[in-house]
Amino acid sequence: TTSKLVTASSDGKVNYWSVSNLREPVEHVQVNANLSCLESLHGSSNTEEGVVCGDERGGIHTIVAGTGRDGSSSSKRVVKTLHPGGVMGGPDPASAPALMEEDADAEELSEMGHYGMVTAVATRPTMPQLNSPRAGNKETTSSAMGMSKGFLRGAGGLMVTTGVDWSTKLWAPAYSNGGPLMSFLSNSYDYMCDVQWSPIHPSIFATASSNGTLNIWNLATSLDQPISGTDGIPIDGGSADDSAASRQGLNRLQWSADGRRMAVASGDKLHVLGVGEDVWKSKGDEEGRVMHNLVSRGLIQE
Repeated sequence: TTSKLVTASSDGKVNYWSVSNLREPVEHVQVNANLSCLESLHGSSNTEEGVVCGDERGGIHTIVAGTGRDGSSSSKRVVKTLHPGGVMGGPDPASAPALMEEDADAEELSEMGHYGMVTAVATRPTMPQLNSPRAGNKETTSSAMGMSKGFLRGAGGLMVTTGVDWSTKLWAPAYSNGGPLMSFLSNSYDYMCDVQWSPIHPSIFATASSNGTLNIWNLATSLDQPISGTDGIPIDGGSADDSAASRQGLNRLQWSADGRRMAVASGDKLHVLGVGEDVWKSKGDEEGRVMHNLVSRGLIQE
């Protein structure tokens, strides 16, 4: 953002800072929740980019610039709750974690938010345009498709979240009324600790689990299985056949700017991994394939 730095605290306060003065924030916004994570919205047409926050009870909130009566952007920021956590309009998230263990149909899962703390929120970054020799380092987004509810339409407006309820969730706030599109449950029923989109490939994101494994998803290829395999990639503690108890959980992950490496934190260790060409090299048609997969499943309507 133009404030350069945004922070969130567990008391619900979101501070906007100028790097030229870190003694006190330039502005602050109060969210009525105990916040646990924060991410900037990429590709916003507003001067000040929006922010998405997760909270300790499974809720997802957005902070975007307000609009005047004439539709122009306002300096006042507006807080909206995208999802309160748990099932929309259902029980308190803290009172029904066992629901995650029960069989649920696709419609029920699509309405189900996180039960318990949201550990990470990842909005899709603006993608470099690499396929045209005239493009240089220009960036491309789905902005041509317009904005809705503060989010880009198209694949550029997708968002993924992780939580202590063993799940990773895919959201398309520009199309939905608040609930996630899909939930990917951990086969080992472990906390999901982090999620990050590839900075260079428009349909790939990676997740980190407390059982010590890393998973890589390509939504253009499959909405059902990660390309890294259902057991994930063990980072610290041996092979995939070793028990989770022998591995240290993963805390955080971060892609390199070129998308060819990934830093993964495990306990007090930092691992740097190289990824294959199929993970960092885009073919150029992934955004269309992602949208086709979502539309054909009936998850969104364009």
